[in-house]
Amino acid sequence: MNLKPDQDYRFNFAEGNRIISMEIKCCGQHIGELRFRDGESCTCPVCRSKHQLRMDYNHFHVSKVNNS
Repeated sequence: MNLKPDQDYRFNFAEGNRIISMEIKCCGQHIGELRFRDGESCTCPVCRSKHQLRMDYNHFHVSKVNNS
């Protein structure tokens, strides 16, 4: 059974397991790639949801904000 997610995040790594970027899939399509930096964001052209990366002291958040 092959269930493709409607929304997905994929992280790309450099040598030494350092995260360098994050690819975003929303509404079943690839919508962009964000560098692994605080405040980076991408908006889905279909549903207009904003996907944002926030860095904290020892962790990070990936948020999806619906713009209805």
